[in-house]
Amino acid sequence: MATVRRQRALATLGVTGLALTLALAGCGADGADTVSSSSGGAPAIAPAMPDGKAAEDTAGAGGPVAASGAGGGAPVINREVIYTGSLTVRVADVDARAEEAIRLAEAAGGFVGSDARSSDVNYDDVPYERATIALRIPRDAFAATVDAIAALGEQENRKIEAQDVTEEVIDLDSRITGQRAQVDSARRLLEQAKTLNDLVSLENELARREADLASLTAKRDRLKDLAALSTLTVELVQDSAPASVKDDGTGFLAGLRNGWDAFLTFGVVVLTVIGVLLPWLVVLGIPVAALVIFRRRLRRRRAAVPVTTTAAAPPAAAP
Repeated sequence: MATVRRQRALATLGVTGLALTLALAGCGADGADTVSSSSGGAPAIAPAMPDGKAAEDTAGAGGPVAASGAGGGAPVINREVIYTGSLTVRVADVDARAEEAIRLAEAAGGFVGSDARSSDVNYDDVPYERATIALRIPRDAFAATVDAIAALGEQENRKIEAQDVTEEVIDLDSRITGQRAQVDSARRLLEQAKTLNDLVSLENELARREADLASLTAKRDRLKDLAALSTLTVELVQDSAPASVKDDGTGFLAGLRNGWDAFLTFGVVVLTVIGVLLPWLVVLGIPVAALVIFRRRLRRRRAAVPVTTTAAAPPAAAP
């Protein structure tokens, strides 16, 4: 009986010890998971700050990556777009509306590139005025200014074109950076020149590189200027001006107009030819006409001499 009791006690102790061992192992695993979660999960749950300080203060290999992600992604590229437009507006007073269009452009921060005004007559010989103005308008105010100028009268035609030159500007910026580095290198070498030949050669090379740099810079600045200030050509015509031709050149009226234009063109050509030949006809025609008249008179005299001689002969005597 004692042996049986011992065995039962040992079995009970073994089971208890095994249970304690498993419990201790589970506690250790929970602690490890807690530590892992506090060290590895902190970047994911850290509050995001506007300036990205939370990402920078986080320790570990993922810090820089988190900072770059918190920055907002790829940098935003400002597009360089050149806008050009043409606008035809029919108005009652050309001069007054032209001055108003210029004021609208200047109020938007632009200026006048050119201003040409003229007068003409329509098909009924009624005079009318016309003005053609080239305006340079800032890109941000271009659309609003075009609408404002179109509202000055009755819009007939509008055409707006856009050309994206962003890639060209970026390429020129890169080439300018490289060319500046070459210029700086040539200047350093020029300072170290010791012989006259080296000095002359380096001066020529430096001048060539500076000329290339100036050319690239001028091209880049020109594109940026065209992108910053859009060009709008405004044509203001008076109400009495002929209407713009809107047909496709077919039909009876179009054929009649084309035939009349061809007739006028033919008449102009004929008159031009006559004008070219008239001096030659005057210079050569008078002597030729005088020679013809002289020869005709000479022939008449020769033909009249035999007739007169035959009529004057005496009659024959009778046998």
